[in-house]
Amino acid sequence: MENTDIQQLINSTTIVKVDDNVSRCTIFGDEYVFDRFQENQGQQIILGNFEDNWNNKWRSFSTDWNKERQNYRFLYDSFKFFYFSFEQLRFNKVACINETFGDSLKMLHLNELIGVSLYGMYHHGKKCIDLLKTLHLIDAQRPEQNFVSRFSETRNKFIEHNYNPSGLKLQIDPSIWSSAGTNSLLEIHIHTPDTERAFDAYIDYYEDYYRLEKIITDIINKF
Repeated sequence: MENTDIQQLINSTTIVKVDDNVSRCTIFGDEYVFDRFQENQGQQIILGNFEDNWNNKWRSFSTDWNKERQNYRFLYDSFKFFYFSFEQLRFNKVACINETFGDSLKMLHLNELIGVSLYGMYHHGKKCIDLLKTLHLIDAQRPEQNFVSRFSETRNKFIEHNYNPSGLKLQIDPSIWSSAGTNSLLEIHIHTPDTERAFDAYIDYYEDYYRLEKIITDIINKF
């Protein structure tokens, strides 16, 4: 059961590595993952550069209101929330790392803020994906279909429904404290019905952000 459920998570989410804590071995991914934070932290797009594209979209509706126009408004807001959630995550992560040998209570507070921003990034990113599908904007992005589905399932299985993930006999416990490290890997403890922390899985939340940011901005650029 456990290996089948773990394989389902590997197949359907953005997991980059899984360790089996019973057999003490890596069962998926490289033993030493070279993550986005160590390789290239990257820079977010300049949000204001896309206002002309959005204005083109608003003008295409003239002065009329309809459900489609409202869904574009929802997408506009959701993308900003996705963007600023990650911006806050980056600021708090760097501040937390800098506080490693300073005020331990402040470091703990910053780590909790990282967690709020991280959860927000996945929640708002998932909503952007749902709206892109509703507006039939993601259908033509065939190469990205697999990733957006995995991003959505990462949010669903690891964050929103981690206490009772659909179709799995597991509980999935993200370790927010792990986000304070000098990498971009979130450590996720996976509990089976009989064993606490039977597996550790990892996602690269920086990579997840930048891949989805590019998919969305490529679409906006066509407005």
